[in-house]
Amino acid sequence: MVVVVVAIAAAVFLILYRVRSLIYMLFLATFVAIALEPAVQGLVRRRWKRQRATMLVFGISLILFVGFFVALIPVFVAQAAGLIEDIPQYLQDLQNLANRFFEVDLVDPALTDQFEDLGSILQQYGSTVAGGVFAIGNTVFGAIFQLVTVSLFAYYLVAEGPSWRRALLATMPAERQREALNIWEISVDKTGGYVYSRAVLALVAGLFTFFVLLLLGVPSAAALALWMGVLSQFVPVVGTYVGMILPALAALSISPATALWVVIAMLAYQQLENYVIAPRVTARTMAIHPAVTIGALIAGASLLGGVGVVVALPVAATIQAVISTTVQRHKVIEGEAVSDEPSDDNPSDP
Repeated sequence: MVVVVVAIAAAVFLILYRVRSLIYMLFLATFVAIALEPAVQGLVRRRWKRQRATMLVFGISLILFVGFFVALIPVFVAQAAGLIEDIPQYLQDLQNLANRFFEVDLVDPALTDQFEDLGSILQQYGSTVAGGVFAIGNTVFGAIFQLVTVSLFAYYLVAEGPSWRRALLATMPAERQREALNIWEISVDKTGGYVYSRAVLALVAGLFTFFVLLLLGVPSAAALALWMGVLSQFVPVVGTYVGMILPALAALSISPATALWVVIAMLAYQQLENYVIAPRVTARTMAIHPAVTIGALIAGASLLGGVGVVVALPVAATIQAVISTTVQRHKVIEGEAVSDEPSDDNPSDP
């Protein structure tokens, strides 16, 4: 019996390992379905058919997703071309600064010549570049395949959600059914609240970035503001600092002082958001302790990489809400270990 149990367990783990990509896509599809469920439910309450409501919500989401990348591709291409063109001048400025203060040669003249003759570099490393392009093509194809698969799974989970839930609840007694429905409602509420609060904060951050870039005369202000708004809100903790790199590079094409002003403005807004805007927006949607936030982000990044960082907070909020509503609580006895006040036995203690 021990051998049989071990063999069955090993077979199950092997199967799960082999289909780990499918499990990963099902998890993402479930998250997307839960995030879009409030919008679909809102249309259903207005007497829309569920399939039509699902198609509308998914269509709008797809247009926004594709439009985000379409708007940014020209910006990325322009900034990359401008950066390559300006690298020799940046190197020369760095060398002049080093000569003025330290009289040290930091930049090899041969390196500057190579950057100026980019065609020779591409010819010299043509096979490597070709291999890299092929690898990028495979990565893009894989990403598109995963996107289509996740979208299909998520669509069916939303469009046929009541049927799926009814079939699942039919396997449980009445008491368990109530608990399962309660957990589902909590998940939809927390995930929908997270997406809503992030969207509002992304809009505010994007508008602030747009007006700053417009005031400083930075090109492609609208696309850069869209990039900054989305990345700063949907990539927790480091999103703002990673997102400001592209606007700073665009401002650097005008002058280093302009780039510095962009960085200062983004950092100032981050502090304003952390202490004034975000607490007001997320007060009723996300209530997670900072320590739990950091732990959830680390766990999400370890398990699912960048995607795990994005979904870590709503998952943590859902788990926290489920525990708070399902775990039975009792009155806590008094004791020094559970008291915030100093003990009366030591009145001299501060």
